[in-house]
Amino acid sequence: MNSTRDVSAGVLFHDPAGMSALKREATEDPAKALLPVAKQFESLYLQMMLKSMRAAVPESDLFNDESGKAYRDMFDSQLSVNLAEQGGIGLAKVMVKQLTPAPQSAQTQALQLSLRQSAVVSPPATGSVDP
Repeated sequence: MNSTRDVSAGVLFHDPAGMSALKREATEDPAKALLPVAKQFESLYLQMMLKSMRAAVPESDLFNDESGKAYRDMFDSQLSVNLAEQGGIGLAKVMVKQLTPAPQSAQTQALQLSLRQSAVVSPPATGSVDP
């Protein structure tokens, strides 16, 4: 039984081809690209949060060299991508909910239309002038 995982099947933090595909998808169908873009934003947010958390903890001498820091940064970047893909802290879901227009009933649409028309037809109220 082979327990190795195909890394190319997952999302990588340094994948320029994936970014190009996402840009193309966003121009073709913005609604479809909303969730992946929100997940990328959440990934960046989580990466910044991890960086701030690491900065708050005193460093040890064991992994304090530059190569250790580079590997730690790559690990944090990939960890943030994986966390966002698996639901993260829920920021992507909230963003999608906020940016997706809610369906409106016919009654609400008619009310909005009548309010717009009445605003256009009626002149602005000014003080009465006595002759």
